[in-house]
Amino acid sequence: MSIHVTRWGSAGPRVVLVHGGIQGGEGGARSFSAQERLAARGWQLVVPDRPGHGRSPDPGRPDDAEADGAWVAELLEDGAHLVGHSFGGCVALAAAAQRPAAVHSLTLIEPAMAAVATHDPRVRRWLIRVVLTNVLSLSATARAKRFLRLVGVPPEMADALEPGALRRMGQGLRRGKIPGKETLLRELAVVRRAGIPLLVVDGGWSPSFAGVTETVAALGGGRRLVIRSPHHFPQLASAEFDDALDAFLRSARRA
Repeated sequence: MSIHVTRWGSAGPRVVLVHGGIQGGEGGARSFSAQERLAARGWQLVVPDRPGHGRSPDPGRPDDAEADGAWVAELLEDGAHLVGHSFGGCVALAAAAQRPAAVHSLTLIEPAMAAVATHDPRVRRWLIRVVLTNVLSLSATARAKRFLRLVGVPPEMADALEPGALRRMGQGLRRGKIPGKETLLRELAVVRRAGIPLLVVDGGWSPSFAGVTETVAALGGGRRLVIRSPHHFPQLASAEFDDALDAFLRSARRA
């Protein structure tokens, strides 16, 4: 599979960053644009565009966390730190479960893992809104716009999308393969048994994402961290995320 990869930094430990989103949207360099500066701190950043996103070609299939996890696992090579945002968190977790010995640490940013937190009423209320968005939207474009607002995508990022991209995203919402509860529980158990250092981040803006991150951190034997953000991209909200990630990666290397 042809995957476009952006690379920042030429020396130091490798960090693979996996973006989220729905096919038709932008790639990894946009989702992690603020992390380019980590190269100056001695990290090599590997930032792929998932199939059908950014500059990677359409794979002829919907978004699929397990399928994407296979090629992300290859990007780890002989070992790397792994970061995943939103749906990319599911992809990163799948890769970690496939090759746990090659993962130095795992960071999940507001991961799309509501399936493991349905015991939390905050998460259940949010899932009901997602279902209503899919059912009540009169077109694929309208569905995408409503979902982007619901998930907390900043307006400036949503407004920058072309109508054709929004239509593809709305279609992708109904076709994407988000991992179910059993799959996520199995993969998180692999991370816990392997002793992979785990950091789970949310922006504190959404009670539903707070419920998800609390649960995922507990199941994976990790730590939840709140980086204050008004939206779904705490990695772009302030330099605090880079400081926290840099400290976490360094502590994982020492461990």
